[in-house]
Amino acid sequence: MKVNPQQLAFLATFLKRRSGVVIDASKAYLVEARLLPVLRQRGLDDFEGLVERVRSARDPGLEQDVLNAMMTHETSFFRDRSPFETVKRLLPDLLKRRTVARHLVLWSAAASSGQEAYSLAILLNEHFREALVGWSVRILATDISEPVLARAREGLYSDFEVARGLPVELRDKYFVRLQGKWSIGHDCRKYVEFRRMNLLEAWQGVPPCDVVFLRNILIYFDIPTRAAILAKMRSTVRPDGALFLGGAETMLGVCDTYDRVEGVGCSAYRPRSGPAAKRP
Repeated sequence: MKVNPQQLAFLATFLKRRSGVVIDASKAYLVEARLLPVLRQRGLDDFEGLVERVRSARDPGLEQDVLNAMMTHETSFFRDRSPFETVKRLLPDLLKRRTVARHLVLWSAAASSGQEAYSLAILLNEHFREALVGWSVRILATDISEPVLARAREGLYSDFEVARGLPVELRDKYFVRLQGKWSIGHDCRKYVEFRRMNLLEAWQGVPPCDVVFLRNILIYFDIPTRAAILAKMRSTVRPDGALFLGGAETMLGVCDTYDRVEGVGCSAYRPRSGPAAKRP
């Protein structure tokens, strides 16, 4: 079953408006592969029927199904390693600066099925457990897709999923075997709060953050959308905190109100002090 150019154009506009994600004509194969299961589940005969239902705006559930299906949810534990090593390196100084408030907030802003947020929780337990006794520690984990957040809250991972990036000794220390899978333990769950959030909408309830992972999501947006998100993020990341982007992402030509954290092997930035500079 094929999607024609007019249907693809409508779905691309819908996706851009609702999520910020940009697709073009070269992604027709991706639209077909990801939306065919939605058609079958909904009993629709073709893409024309899907488009007409979405266009009518009378089926919010279908609209959300389309958004969920089109999102990319690739993730793994301790993905790319270097950002987590950098957090471990930056945290001692941050904790010294927070000794009065004794409050620490980390945000996984594209949390998917939870591996990134739980990796941060493992890192805190593994290297800062004693230092954080008596502290309020919060890892906010947000995503646009409720189905993947439901998986994240469940905290159950297959052998394959825990083998991707998670050393055996950490698996055995922070997970228990349950129903043929690996369940993340309470020591890590207690830090993490999962919440559905669309980065294009109001960021309600997001506190000032010490560390933000906004990794491997900006590449799906056009430049104005990237600039708008980074501008909002500038008032969310604490001046001495750090914003982490994906390895293929950059501020260059998008936003000039951050300074790169030097001497680390990843894309880490701090909001520039003083009045916000103009964006390109």
